[in-house]
Amino acid sequence: MARRAVIRARIVCVGNSLIAGDAVGIHVLEELRTRTLDAGVHLVEGRLGGLDLLPCFEGCSRVVLVDRVAGYGRPGEVVRLDAGDLGAAGASPELHSGGLLYLLKALPFLGVTPLPDICLIGIEGEGNEAAVRLAADWALEACL
Repeated sequence: MARRAVIRARIVCVGNSLIAGDAVGIHVLEELRTRTLDAGVHLVEGRLGGLDLLPCFEGCSRVVLVDRVAGYGRPGEVVRLDAGDLGAAGASPELHSGGLLYLLKALPFLGVTPLPDICLIGIEGEGNEAAVRLAADWALEACL
């Protein structure tokens, strides 16, 4: 019987490749696919996010979300936010029409136990190649 690889962490890249301004998560996913990943790290194309991502939070100890954000920094800036920081006062998170933020707030009530550690690597606005590479670096570091 073949042994199944243990998934320690998932990097879930969210975005819409059909809309340039919303494709940064997909660009980070493409960058990560060019790299050698630890066997315990699993990449997921999260598309538009929302409740469809619920299975990504099961069976691992860490989930790193990668997405476009608004209201957390200067245009093109890469930010790291822990789950509790999302939706903080003064910020207006743009996490796929609120679907991703809704999922994060609902997770404790949806039967996922134990909850993994969750963080978001966000690129403010559309980003650029340097921001995509940096976000990929940070996503991998967050898996350690």
